[in-house]
Amino acid sequence: MCMSEQLVSSFKKWMLSSLVVAASTLSGYAQRNTLLVYGTVGAESQKVTATTKANSFNFSPAVGYQWTDHWTGGVSLALSSAKSTGEFGDVKASGVAVGPFVRYAYPLSDIFAVYGQFNANVLSGKTAGISYSGFGASFFPAVGVNLKNGFALNFSFGNLSFTSEKPKDSAKSLTDFKLGFGSGATFGISKNFRL
Repeated sequence: MCMSEQLVSSFKKWMLSSLVVAASTLSGYAQRNTLLVYGTVGAESQKVTATTKANSFNFSPAVGYQWTDHWTGGVSLALSSAKSTGEFGDVKASGVAVGPFVRYAYPLSDIFAVYGQFNANVLSGKTAGISYSGFGASFFPAVGVNLKNGFALNFSFGNLSFTSEKPKDSAKSLTDFKLGFGSGATFGISKNFRL
């Protein structure tokens, strides 16, 4: 077994254990706290040259339990698709990422809070007809702005991430490590529901 297969196997075992521990921990708090629902949606269309266009779409919902004033844990999902057309034909890509997350929030006032979130995901997708699978992990800082009735606007500013993807029928995995704090801002909406 090569090193990348050992990493994937170890990560899958860790992910399963994390989900079991998170589910058993969260179930004891579910009745006395809040349910957090949040997500982001993104779409982009570019005309690269006179004959080349690129379109992409992503949707990332998540749900979790906030069991204290500071800690939230749950499950996130990310769906993405992209298509580029040009003189060499169409290239399509799609991807799915799903896994647990944990968030630590610190309120600065009744309106503002800062938080850090860690996500661990199992990845699957297809690019130009080639399927891949793998895993990824990311950490990002964010600011939440509380509105009314449990709604909040969330702004994140970059992240630290690692992914490992193995194309089907390939002996090698493709790995990617990114550090980009202060860049790549994203915007999302969340809602807390009393249970």
